[in-house]
Amino acid sequence: MCLSYTIFNLLLGISSFTYGIELDVDGRIQLRLWHAFNDEPVPNFVERGNVTITSVRSGDSIVGQNGLLQAQINQLKDLAKNDGKYRLKAIARTSSGSETTFLTSIPACNLLGSDLEDFLTVWLDSSAEPIAVSLSSSGPCVLNSPSTNMWTTNILVKYPDSGPVPDTAIYIQKLEREREARERGETKDNRSFLAKYWMYFVPALIFVLLTSATNPEVAAGGSGGGGGGGQRQ
Repeated sequence: MCLSYTIFNLLLGISSFTYGIELDVDGRIQLRLWHAFNDEPVPNFVERGNVTITSVRSGDSIVGQNGLLQAQINQLKDLAKNDGKYRLKAIARTSSGSETTFLTSIPACNLLGSDLEDFLTVWLDSSAEPIAVSLSSSGPCVLNSPSTNMWTTNILVKYPDSGPVPDTAIYIQKLEREREARERGETKDNRSFLAKYWMYFVPALIFVLLTSATNPEVAAGGSGGGGGGGQRQ
């Protein structure tokens, strides 16, 4: 019983520690944004702006971006007409000084349909390090010019969704009930007759096989005597 509750407390402590990491770690992340309007395999990136996430715990951020030039809006419309993708490069720099580059894209027509409103989601691991940056927009997909040349960017900070947490308390209680039932002799044996008593049948079968193998002359002698009687007739 003590061992079961020790295991339970250990699992509970590990879960609390992991959850506490996500809550307690805080810091800032700087994102330098670059975008491309060409449809070639190699994107021609130009600077779009900067995002500073002042607190990864609260998700507070400061966004500073350049408005689109008319030539860039025309390029965006050309991309939309050809079912092209608007491509974004984000260079993330954390409080520790590490830098990581992320690439993401979105159908150009969705940006036109949302009047240049988009969502930039920054995914973090449990140590508040960025592991992915994704761009999205609510659309709809249109080919018309947007009503503005200014970006409306929403910054979202998220942690990967964790899987379901097992109910260790119920499982340990089940193990304890099964152990107590075995000690009281209440546990029923639902095995078949052969599964229960196979250890008694196997030695007898082996004995029969060994006996037949070590006395082949008995069977052979009986056959020879029968043949001789036939010749005497």
